[in-house]
Amino acid sequence: MGVMQAMGLEDSQVLGLLVERWPGWVKKVPDLALLADPAQIDAWRRTAPAHVVDRVLHGLAELAGRDGGDEREAAHVLAWLMMPAALRLSVELTEVDPDIDEHIAACLWIEVRTASSRPTARVAASLAWRLRRQVLMELGDRTRIESHGDKTLARTFLDDDLATTADLLVDPDDPTIREELAAVLAWASDEDLITVSDARLLVDVVAAADAWRAGYPDSIPLLGDSVCDRVAARWGMSGRTVRRHARQAITTLAGAVADQGRTAVLRRIA
Repeated sequence: MGVMQAMGLEDSQVLGLLVERWPGWVKKVPDLALLADPAQIDAWRRTAPAHVVDRVLHGLAELAGRDGGDEREAAHVLAWLMMPAALRLSVELTEVDPDIDEHIAACLWIEVRTASSRPTARVAASLAWRLRRQVLMELGDRTRIESHGDKTLARTFLDDDLATTADLLVDPDDPTIREELAAVLAWASDEDLITVSDARLLVDVVAAADAWRAGYPDSIPLLGDSVCDRVAARWGMSGRTVRRHARQAITTLAGAVADQGRTAVLRRIA
């Protein structure tokens, strides 16, 4: 049995449902209007800009979530759109459990019905990662989770890096900014917005900027030559490379972070 069959889905049935319900869904979630022809959704998602596709998937996730629109038919559509990731997982784990397709189908349904409770950029990538992790946890395959780069480990690394930074732009008795920065970077790593390496680089850049400011009354630019060259010496790369990676990471974070609290911490560390 395949994952599609386990979920009771058929291509023609889901596509017909999508076309039929789309006008009503657009009224509920205006971002869905970015897809003008739902019948062409498969080809559209391969050619449209990534941020546009993500807004449409966000809209479907809002409709599909039990704590959102609670539209089971939207959940069927979102699950259908995630089928390539589900099928890749099935092929990878086909020898692990004879009922792997049923495991994947059950976990995928849970993920699409709860996606709206986890606002995130890159909806498809986040769902695929969470699906894989949930299936492996259900199978008790801890080794495979760890070999795939468990994001909890990445969060631990980031927290450790921040903990060893003595005074990260805050009073030692007020760890608020440090905690907020750790949360932002861990979240970004969880969602594959930036790599763990880039997150660590940002920690070093912020720490270097703070250490430099301590000896100078004037403001030191976060990505100025003094800061980037100092970090570059530690990383074995040029200051220009440090600046480029850090700027790209900050730009990605600034564009993806939705809530004002996290946006604020990005402004405050800069």
